[in-house]
Amino acid sequence: MRAQDPLNRTLALLHEATLDDARWFDAVCQLNKTCGTRGSVLVLLDGCSPADMDVSFARFWLNGQRREDWERKYVEDYFPWDPRVPRVLRQPCGELSHTPDLYTEREKRNSPAYEALLDTEAQNGLHVRQAGPSGSHVAWILADSLEEGWTSAQVRLIHHLQPHVCRCVSMRQQLAEARALGTSLSGLLDSTRLGVIQLDQRGRIVTANDRALTFLKEGAGLGDEGGFLRAWLPMENSELSRLLANALPPFGAQGRAGSMVITRSLAPTPLVIQINPVGEPHPEWHGRQVAALVLVVDPARRSRIDPKLVAAALGLTPMESEVAVELAAGHTIRDIARSKGRSEGTVRAHVRRIFRKQGISRQGDLVLRVMTLEDIPDSRD
Repeated sequence: MRAQDPLNRTLALLHEATLDDARWFDAVCQLNKTCGTRGSVLVLLDGCSPADMDVSFARFWLNGQRREDWERKYVEDYFPWDPRVPRVLRQPCGELSHTPDLYTEREKRNSPAYEALLDTEAQNGLHVRQAGPSGSHVAWILADSLEEGWTSAQVRLIHHLQPHVCRCVSMRQQLAEARALGTSLSGLLDSTRLGVIQLDQRGRIVTANDRALTFLKEGAGLGDEGGFLRAWLPMENSELSRLLANALPPFGAQGRAGSMVITRSLAPTPLVIQINPVGEPHPEWHGRQVAALVLVVDPARRSRIDPKLVAAALGLTPMESEVAVELAAGHTIRDIARSKGRSEGTVRAHVRRIFRKQGISRQGDLVLRVMTLEDIPDSRD
């Protein structure tokens, strides 16, 4: 049991970090200590192909410090030309890759991105990828081992932790896009962008926000049966039951986060369900204790924001504002180029100008800025 303590501690901190950005430092320090690595990089990539990929979330930690300088430098100077990016995206989800195997011998001599790994002590690290929300990809990159090399015990731990690490990044991004990071459990119920359901230790629904209640009342995939969540398709209900049992284990054991999709008969796109333990139960609603949080996401729901409002609020040209709105709606550079009758290079140039005007370097930052305008009345009304 003692050998499980570092693992459970790591999982508990990751679940806390999912709901509170301030906890990421402690969570990743514990993660690195548990895995015996000098550092970790967590990246969320959006796009349909390597040519369309943009970084919407990036965090670099090395030797107990967060390296924001390297986050900016990598995204701005290395990411567009790093040859390992398409190779990581092609590898099967959950498969570990050794960093040297992701570069050719010529690239090891000539690639600035590979040379930069020496400064971040990551030339002999490991990479793993998982599928994220709405077609995105979550990559976890481990810096060099604190041992002489990677031991079998370290590799087993990494294999065990990697789906949990990637799920936490995915769920954190859903909360960020809903502008709900750092919100209390009660405050999350005010979200209009996410379905939020709170469960007690038995898995019984404590409360749900209006958006979640809409999904439950539709009766087209997910429902409430006697106060418990139920998926209408038998196979999906079995998977949902398994995930809930993992998130709400008996006897105070550490819960595990999980995610799945729910088929809807009345809509062409499925719902995405993400389940996260909340650590120590919280008395958040009429004295009943909340032990797990369920987020219900409709990937097809897109914000309708007036480009004229975006242009005025962010100081963009009409074309730049249209590009910004399209990116916030989840469209790729290729999609935008096709719909506007422009080249991908022209659209990318617009994106670079937007970044310069806003003083940002990540597409995710732009999306969040555009989404903050969603609740402002359309200027055409």
